Amino acid sequence: MAPEGTTTRKIVLMMPVSLDGCIAGPGGELDRHMVDDELHSHFNEQVGAMGALLDGRITYELMAGFWPTADSDPSSSAPVAEFALIWRDMP
Repeated sequence: MAPEGTTTRKIVLMMPVSLDGCIAGPGGELDRHMVDDELHSHFNEQVGAMGALLDGRITYELMAGFWPTADSDPSSSAPVAEFALIWRDMP
């Protein structure tokens, strides 16, 4: 039990991995996992309730190259646009 006046927090690991244990393709590409709107909405719900995100350097660089403006792209789905807001506001 946490001492009075403190907050207990959880650390949650989320990592997309295929059944064979792969994350990236043979050339390092990250196009192997498919996230549809239903799954993206689930991620938004989970990540939106978190207090912070902690990414490795390469993941952060990939995210920073896309999410800051993803909601301004007219081809972005509603869950993608929603995650862009979550990502920008998340420490």
